[in-house]
Amino acid sequence: MRVFALSDPHLALDTPGKSMDRFGPQWVDHATTMARNWDRLVGDDDLVLVPGDISWARDLEHAAADLSWLAERPGTKLIGKGNHEYWWKSRAKVRTALPAGILAVDADAVRVGDVAVGGSRLWDSPDSAGWWHDLIVWQGEPISNEQSPEQEAASLKIYKRELQRLERGLEALDADASVRIAMLHYPPAGPGLPPNEATALLERHGVQHCVYGHLHAVDPARVSQTGGEARGIRYLCASCDLLDFAPALVCEV
Repeated sequence: MRVFALSDPHLALDTPGKSMDRFGPQWVDHATTMARNWDRLVGDDDLVLVPGDISWARDLEHAAADLSWLAERPGTKLIGKGNHEYWWKSRAKVRTALPAGILAVDADAVRVGDVAVGGSRLWDSPDSAGWWHDLIVWQGEPISNEQSPEQEAASLKIYKRELQRLERGLEALDADASVRIAMLHYPPAGPGLPPNEATALLERHGVQHCVYGHLHAVDPARVSQTGGEARGIRYLCASCDLLDFAPALVCEV
């Protein structure tokens, strides 16, 4: 079995007005491009990790078309929650609504074959918040990475809560699985991957691969700064536009 990753598809098949085309010509009809690449690379026995920002829908009813698109792709799909997952009201409701062939991870873990995957959404780390700012090729005025004290306090509160959810997910990893993967939406750390509370959790629980998304429009010359090897873990940012809308191979079991 091969394990692939492709994050942030940002589908909007039943959500008018949410086309990604405005973010550049590479996004025009990107669902067709992703489907073509996915179907070419992935086999029925493979596993594909999709760590969030799957659908622009605001409820499960309107997310159904996007989930059906995902279900039609080869392989077992394992999805996580992103910061734009407004349709993801609860883990139980999402799992009940998922088509065959799609599994979900949300502050817990699942095992597929000899691969255990656990994780959560996470949030920007306070010690590296905004590290991504200078990696992005901005269209128009760059978004400021400055935060007020109130914003910093609110963000820290979310981050601490997400660390607890991440720990629950990692604690649920099957100890007998030969491959242990953390699937997050937010990157756990910045360039060079300096240790912090999130990466310490990954290391403590024996994670070998960490897959995430969230970042877009990164300067092609600096994509390598969004991941890499650090302290025994391979970090991979799998945002679809960073990968030319094709699943990236994480490992083979």
